[in-house]
Amino acid sequence: MLNASQARVAFVNAHSVNVSRSDANYRRALLTAHILLPDGAGMEIAAKTHGMQFMANLNGTDLGPELARALAARGMSLFLLGAAPGVADRAGSKLQQIAPGLRIAGTRDGFDGLRDPQAAIDAINASGADMVWMATGVPHQDLWLAEHASALQPRYVMGVGALLDFLSGRVSRAPLWMRRARLEWLWRLALEPRRMFGRYVIGNVTFLVHTLAHRLRHGRSR
Repeated sequence: MLNASQARVAFVNAHSVNVSRSDANYRRALLTAHILLPDGAGMEIAAKTHGMQFMANLNGTDLGPELARALAARGMSLFLLGAAPGVADRAGSKLQQIAPGLRIAGTRDGFDGLRDPQAAIDAINASGADMVWMATGVPHQDLWLAEHASALQPRYVMGVGALLDFLSGRVSRAPLWMRRARLEWLWRLALEPRRMFGRYVIGNVTFLVHTLAHRLRHGRSR
């Protein structure tokens, strides 16, 4: 549930859709989000297969800096939640370089910092943050935000995946040409082949198979 004045935002990519097929709670968390943002080539292919097109294909890593600048311009503050100890602090410093004037209301890691959910909620609310970015990955970040949104006071809450890892420099991003070609998943697969094989190789094929099956059953959207 959401507060009346609160918006919960989630990114949806091929991996998210695959996970949601077998996780009813995660699927519900996505369906009840106020805003869903398409992320990655898989979603773009799925949309075109069904005769649709997104205004923009986004991901948290690209949107984050622009959103930070918008928050700074409006005098709004940000709480960073998740990732390994120290990562959120470094990501916050980077964001303040990208968006001068941005106030980082607080940070909390995704390990000990989330061991006591109520303590995390209290810390977020006490910070006075206008927005929370949560970076604990799919499906955890969206499940946690869906479960606790009604207790959180910030106006906006959003799951951002690996954004804090990228901002902190803990994980390197793909070259710009790969990102523009929607091939960043290949870069991440090369960096972490064992961990990412199931998600990007098996997962992408699974997503495309289900996309085509849905197209054959239901036809193109009008």
